[in-house]
Amino acid sequence: MVRGKRIVFVLLTTILFFCSMNDIKAEVGNSGGFDGGSDSGGSGGSSGGWSSGGGSDFSSDGGSGSSSPISILIFAGFWGVSMYVQYTRKKKNDEPYIVNEIDNSAFNKDYYDEESIVEEIRKSDPNFDLLKFKDYVGDLYVMLQKSWEAKDWKQIRLFESDTLFNMHRRQLQEYIDEQKTNYLKYQTVDSVCITEYRKDTSLEILVVRLNAYCVDYITSDVTGALLDGDKEKVNDRSYYLEFIRSIGVQSDPEISPKLTNCPNCGAPLQVSESGECEYCRSVITNGKYGWVLNKYGAWRTARRK
Repeated sequence: MVRGKRIVFVLLTTILFFCSMNDIKAEVGNSGGFDGGSDSGGSGGSSGGWSSGGGSDFSSDGGSGSSSPISILIFAGFWGVSMYVQYTRKKKNDEPYIVNEIDNSAFNKDYYDEESIVEEIRKSDPNFDLLKFKDYVGDLYVMLQKSWEAKDWKQIRLFESDTLFNMHRRQLQEYIDEQKTNYLKYQTVDSVCITEYRKDTSLEILVVRLNAYCVDYITSDVTGALLDGDKEKVNDRSYYLEFIRSIGVQSDPEISPKLTNCPNCGAPLQVSESGECEYCRSVITNGKYGWVLNKYGAWRTARRK
């Protein structure tokens, strides 16, 4: 073992010595790869959360040609270290490392006791209608995708909290500025499941998992070229949606959770960017009158935070 450590030390020392003699410049700020930007899923950074930054992941500074002796020595040194490490692991029968292992049962929609959660909600809101709420969530999800593709976020103002709306609008503006469009085709909601219900000092909080399918890709508005994604691939995705409303708000069995008239003045809903009814100036998007979407993202990413 001591002899092996000496071999590794000599190899690494040799490599570092020759590297210090050779003027190798690592370019800072290589563009390329995926720009994760947002974990907000389909809306707010595309369903997959990627947008192209251009360029390539690896940039070579220099032309082609035969390898120098120093390059060969460096390669041989790394190869020797790699082979030695593999040999010692085999000898010890080391188990491979598992990073961020996830219990998949936690993401099975049948894992949650939705019935008990609904019973808890109905203790303070007897008229809560699970089917109506799920229909509302499914319709809202599709509306989010269509608005994102159309690059028109104004029609979503009624359904999102101030923080979420401003974040999505800012992210969408990046697509407009960069002249590209995120297409989200063949939206299909597979299932909607309430996974959590809790209260804080002033709000009720309802967490929903939504499973859906879609085709997700990005093209240039100028050339029509495909920038990211696949026009043929159907993606199977799970989303995290958090809804909020003020404590004490009651469900109206005669009214859909999706408001069409101002609950304060009764006028047809026209909501300003500040979330106010344009007729009576009541704020509609703070949860005072019903469930408002407050968080939205990829299920696993959101649950890890």
